[in-house]
Amino acid sequence: MKYIVGAYTTSPALSNDKLLELDFYHQLIETIPEIRGLEIPFFGDEIHRFGSDFLIDILMPEWSNVLSCIPGTMANLSIDPKYGIASDNNDSRVAAVSMYKKANKIVRKMNDFYGRQSIIAVQIVTAPSVPIKGVSSSKSSLWKSMEEILSLDWQGAKVVIEHCDSAILGLPFEKGFLTFEDEVDVLSQLSESQDVGMTINWGRSAIEGHSVNKPIEHINLALEKKLLAGLIFSGVSVKDQLYGSWKDTHMPFAQSYNVDYYEKNSLLTHENILNTLNLLDFNSLNYLGIKLLSMPMEKSKIERRIGLNKDAISILEKTVSELNSINKSNIKK
Repeated sequence: MKYIVGAYTTSPALSNDKLLELDFYHQLIETIPEIRGLEIPFFGDEIHRFGSDFLIDILMPEWSNVLSCIPGTMANLSIDPKYGIASDNNDSRVAAVSMYKKANKIVRKMNDFYGRQSIIAVQIVTAPSVPIKGVSSSKSSLWKSMEEILSLDWQGAKVVIEHCDSAILGLPFEKGFLTFEDEVDVLSQLSESQDVGMTINWGRSAIEGHSVNKPIEHINLALEKKLLAGLIFSGVSVKDQLYGSWKDTHMPFAQSYNVDYYEKNSLLTHENILNTLNLLDFNSLNYLGIKLLSMPMEKSKIERRIGLNKDAISILEKTVSELNSINKSNIKK
């Protein structure tokens, strides 16, 4: 299998060292042949802090990538708490739609550069965060935005909502966006005439329910509604000194199959990965991948940044093989 890698979260870009950043991506490409493409961050105007062309020149022309619009959304939310495509404040909602129009231009630019479809999916999110005083969101506002976003020509890329945690009464939240059920409801209606779907980030779903069962619930509902497009494995911990308690810090996998790079407090254990992958029909899934963070960010060496990605892919590969063996054995019985 081939996988999507959210490499920007493990890259050393924050060091402002272009040569170090280049070395990271070159080693990533050489070390992990199972990469199908990257989850590329859209920051609102560019796809890299050194400029879009910097990353476009690095990417392999044959890759099939995913564009994530969370970074741009979070940057705008820090300025305007009402910002987002599900916002009931129309000015803030329109501003969010405008960002996706810029993302559409990036998709076109990349496709033109490579002479082929480089982006297979565009991940959008249902900001703003609630409950926050004076801020509200709704399915009707999301519907208005989706109509505008889907009217754009995405040149074959599937527009998918990446679910981020919603606020559950009594539990602290990280993003606090629209509920999974509301997102599914809107997408179910749109899917009758549009190519849309849902992407689940394992860690963000676990954060929402403070439970490893919540990703399972979300996947099952998305499968039931025939909306599951992608699954990205990011980890989380009940308690960890570096990665925090139920924080959206893209914690690496726990140790499986004697890998070298892992985090012992991660809930992405072999059992939880196996249980999650066992739900999937890989032939109907648009993409499967990982997004990890190497902590502490300012001290992580290139070897660890690459190793975390390589070992996570290795764990997924071996778990998929294990599942295939189990299924074959069950068929024989």
